[in-house]
Amino acid sequence: MKRREWRSMVMALRVKAGMWLARPWQRLHSRRALGTTAAPAPTTPQPFEAIPQYSRNKWLKMLQILREQGQENLHLEMNQAFQELGPIFRYNIGRTQIVSVMLPEDAEKLLQVESTHPHRMHLEPWVAHREHRGLRRGVFLLNGPEWRFNRLRLNPNVLSLEAVQKFVPMVDTVARDFVQNMKKRVFQNTRGSLTMDIQQGLFNYTIEASNFALFGERLGLLGHDLSPGSLKFIHALHSMFKTTTQLLFLPKSLTRWTSNRVWKEHFEAWDTISEYANRCIWKVHQELRIGNPQTYSGIVAELISQGALPLDAIKANSMELTAGSVDTTAIPLVMTLFELARNPDVQQALRQESLAAEASIAANPQRLKSELPLLQAALKETLRLYPVGSFLERILSSDLVLQNYHVPAGVLKSFHVETLRQEDVQMVYRFVLMPSSSPLLTFRLAS
Repeated sequence: MKRREWRSMVMALRVKAGMWLARPWQRLHSRRALGTTAAPAPTTPQPFEAIPQYSRNKWLKMLQILREQGQENLHLEMNQAFQELGPIFRYNIGRTQIVSVMLPEDAEKLLQVESTHPHRMHLEPWVAHREHRGLRRGVFLLNGPEWRFNRLRLNPNVLSLEAVQKFVPMVDTVARDFVQNMKKRVFQNTRGSLTMDIQQGLFNYTIEASNFALFGERLGLLGHDLSPGSLKFIHALHSMFKTTTQLLFLPKSLTRWTSNRVWKEHFEAWDTISEYANRCIWKVHQELRIGNPQTYSGIVAELISQGALPLDAIKANSMELTAGSVDTTAIPLVMTLFELARNPDVQQALRQESLAAEASIAANPQRLKSELPLLQAALKETLRLYPVGSFLERILSSDLVLQNYHVPAGVLKSFHVETLRQEDVQMVYRFVLMPSSSPLLTFRLAS
């Protein structure tokens, strides 16, 4: 087949993939036209107080959050508020004034006035642990000049094309081991198939891959016999995510006496993660003192060798990168597999694409993105349908006019990512947007 014809087919499949993957998600929960009950937009700039206000009984809301141990329907509540009030509304959390917008042009306006030191709200439970234990914060929890200082020194070793090319082979090794492990389990079944909840397996895969890329060391999470240390680390990550959700939406002054057990569990989980990061960094540091490795051995080794950041700052960022790379990777993979299982035509097209590119990618894993455009389209469609985050936050550094309303500096602005709902998979907000119960998938060896 000529290259031009192949490209045309891939582009056509990409469009079809978007239609197939989106097909079951065409109806919003209680869908109606955006802002049907909202007042017409003003034609001249209006004061901040004129922004439509989303009101709710905060005491009832606190009781609901305590009862549900989180705010699982946050994305649905936000969607309902936008439908009723229009593309901009305001509300209060304690003494904090928050403005929520959803249109791309409003996001663009914010980015245009954003300084080199963007400000976000903190993850209060994470910050509380760092402050109580006297630990430094990493880029996830920093604002201002210190955030920029850390970010500029991390970028070359984490986000640059050169850095990605270095650690992609390490991630590729873990991915191949994961696939081989799945094949082995399928072969062990006389029916040649395996029905399972894949979520925990993908959770282990993402930890294994991120740990290998960060510290240059395998944890052995893809086998059956996990070491006590690995089990303790996995349990700590699960516990940290669970308790973060329980503590995230309530003031610390309230949860100190209503959720003392949860705070204790949260701190113990972070302590385990911190001790683990300490051991890994100490080993890397000792090995580098003995002699510089001739080959790339992970992000942390590069940061220590370059002296880019103090060791306690490297530890702080390693902890946050480890935590931040787990659910945000595992859940999109679960939902991609779920959609492919429901759309066998797209699955077959992806299989054909991957088989055609297998030799090229095996020789050079960096070619994966360019050789698999349909796979890239499928992953993007998953992230559109099942966004990892329900909102992005910024605290304005200067006054701004949005939707003809004056928004003063210092007000938090929340960008809503629209979420579409499907009848048979309920999405809930548990630190990231995820299915309330993981769908069972059947894996079968293809002929």
